Amino acid sequence: MDGTENQQERQMSGFATDPGQFSMSGAYYPKGHTFAMFKDAATAQAAAARVAGVPQIGQVQMVSPGEITQAFAERAKSVGGVPSPGREDQFMLRYVELAQRGCAGVLIDMADAAPDDVATELASEGALLAYSYRALVIEELVTPPPPVEGVAVGKL
Repeated sequence: MDGTENQQERQMSGFATDPGQFSMSGAYYPKGHTFAMFKDAATAQAAAARVAGVPQIGQVQMVSPGEITQAFAERAKSVGGVPSPGREDQFMLRYVELAQRGCAGVLIDMADAAPDDVATELASEGALLAYSYRALVIEELVTPPPPVEGVAVGKL
């Protein structure tokens, strides 16, 4: 095993939510991280391995569909309310809806990595969506295919 593979193994781990990654209202907001979703676990695993090789990247965590549902479903319902663009809880609802269809995720600690480099790797592996959580801004890193956008309005 070469140094790059060893580095990737150290950086990839299972998903665990941290109370500090939720806003005061209960919405998921992992500042300094990117959350991406893929059509299945195998695709997410391949993307995680590629992203782990990006220079200056932090920890890369795989997130199974069950982990997404467990972490976000109840919380998204309790934050709830009328859907509106820009509400952080709507991102959690999107993640849950995709997870219920078998989609898996990857949580990436951006550390000092270049967002464009991460976006390139995510897009090359077919990310359905990828949101980078910065201070007071959520940036979309990949352009989702049209059906994924339908999730936000319940059309997928």
